[in-house]
Amino acid sequence: MPGLIIEASAPARVDLAGGTLDLWPLHVLHPGSVTVNLAIDRRTSCRVRKGGNRFRIVSRGSVFEKEAGTAEELLADSRTALVGSLLEALEIRDFLEVELCSEVPFGSGLGGSSALTVALAGAFEAWSPRDLSGVARVALVRDVETRVLGKPAGVQDYYPALAGGLHRISFESGSTRAERVDVDVETWERHLTLFDTGAAHSSGMNNWEIFRARLEGDRAVAEGLEGVRRAAALMALASRALDFPAMGSALRQEWEARRRLAPVVSSPAIEQAVEAALAAGAWGGKACGAGGGGCVVFLSPFGRTSSVREALARLPAGAVLPVHAENQGLVVRKTS
Repeated sequence: MPGLIIEASAPARVDLAGGTLDLWPLHVLHPGSVTVNLAIDRRTSCRVRKGGNRFRIVSRGSVFEKEAGTAEELLADSRTALVGSLLEALEIRDFLEVELCSEVPFGSGLGGSSALTVALAGAFEAWSPRDLSGVARVALVRDVETRVLGKPAGVQDYYPALAGGLHRISFESGSTRAERVDVDVETWERHLTLFDTGAAHSSGMNNWEIFRARLEGDRAVAEGLEGVRRAAALMALASRALDFPAMGSALRQEWEARRRLAPVVSSPAIEQAVEAALAAGAWGGKACGAGGGGCVVFLSPFGRTSSVREALARLPAGAVLPVHAENQGLVVRKTS
């Protein structure tokens, strides 16, 4: 395929409730688990074409460049591990030039690495000799990220990256059911605020501590996860009715349960942001992803949203992150 250039992009997401429970077997231990999330217009992207006699990876955001002769070499470097893991999984032998770009802050808790994995998988498929017709895309990218993390990866991040919109992901014995709906961007703009604390987090490590504690029988963690499950169930019902006050209440309840899971979940910056937003009239807020840093999402009445954003902007650190809901998922374009 000489001259072929493939560009792909996928959106990040805001997780509204039920994160961590998307890790098997936690949802088995908490029947009725559901995760609710919303794709946002912060996208990750890649540009891929046939290379010379080595793989070449370039990151526009970090001005990073690496060349390697094998996928294993790329996998051994944390900066290119996702690329190497995908090349191995898709059995790609052709040398490629890969340019990476992301609008998602590093360690933000917005699922940026998962979105990038989806974008890369969409672009790499053209060079894969594997028959992917029967391969579940979510399972593929989950396994790729698990190889990189060295720890279990959940599945919630991949659905909004692949399809955009709002997802209610229900976990049942033997199956995962994802219900996707388009959202009205302007309506969500009136209620949703995203605040970046400026401190990166480690989702894999935070989730791993909770995961391990639950499987070891920690009663407090089990009770906390059950609280997360109950709040997520309320979020799923409220989102179906587009009841924003009820969604805001569920968001607040989810965070009250989640912050008790482990000391690493919250931080002084997160607590300060939540306190300021609630005082300004927000219904509720929670850390995105596994917490410990990164972004905090808030829902508020339309008449108070400006006040919430102004209160957050006055904090000594961090910044309000402009975002909008996104209905478009993975986009792949081919040129030659």
